[in-house]
Amino acid sequence: MNRALFRAMFKQHKKKIAVISTGIVLYEGLLTWVYPVIAENPAVTEIAVSLPTAVKTVFGVSENARTDTFEAFISGQFFARIWVMLMAVYGIQTANNLLAKMVDDCSIALLLSTPISRSEILSTQAAVLIFSGGILVTVTILGLFFGASRSGITICHDRYVRLGLLGFSFFSLIETYSLFFSAWFVEEERALTYAAGLTLIFYCLDIVGGLSNKYSWLKKVSLFQLFQPQEVLEGTKNPAGSIVGLNLVSMVLWQWAKRVFESQDLAI
Repeated sequence: MNRALFRAMFKQHKKKIAVISTGIVLYEGLLTWVYPVIAENPAVTEIAVSLPTAVKTVFGVSENARTDTFEAFISGQFFARIWVMLMAVYGIQTANNLLAKMVDDCSIALLLSTPISRSEILSTQAAVLIFSGGILVTVTILGLFFGASRSGITICHDRYVRLGLLGFSFFSLIETYSLFFSAWFVEEERALTYAAGLTLIFYCLDIVGGLSNKYSWLKKVSLFQLFQPQEVLEGTKNPAGSIVGLNLVSMVLWQWAKRVFESQDLAI
């Protein structure tokens, strides 16, 4: 990794990171502010319990999961769907901007004309991608700690840290295969289409698999099945195995991306 190049690339994404971080913290603040009011209203809990399984699935809540806890509330309203898709979109777009877009607009030629090797360029871009994702995950967890503390909500901090580690590994994999597609196609539109398409397929498989027992097997082939925030926050699932598996796949994809990019004949 080239430090000077890392600083220059990261600087280009600082504003976007700041905007997303601010939005996440504000939304978490809103959720932690309204939760005590909702928790005191038994009618809301009854409605949540009576929701059809299909509706719970859409919001990322398991069929037999509890609906009367803060963990259930924050998972259904934020972690299970909104946070996942927000981070996925950020990772896909950023990976695309860091490589495929630079090839399309020929700005990569400036880097290739320097003594910096292709491997070092790609390593630096990957570092920017993973580091920025790590910042957003950290801000998310710390923002929730602050909001819960201000609203007097008791939470198990260790479980939220575990969720943060799982989220980081999960989003890193999405970012890595997005970078792989950028290195493979070195064309902005195709790389973006394949990365977004694969993520959308995984997402749809997760939803469809939860709507009917007949198609429940589809969830097993969905990447999103590895990210179950409510189970992690309630302590019914240990994410350690998922974290290790996600990281191993990311490392394999990273090695493929590096080999593909080094062998590319870039017409610039």
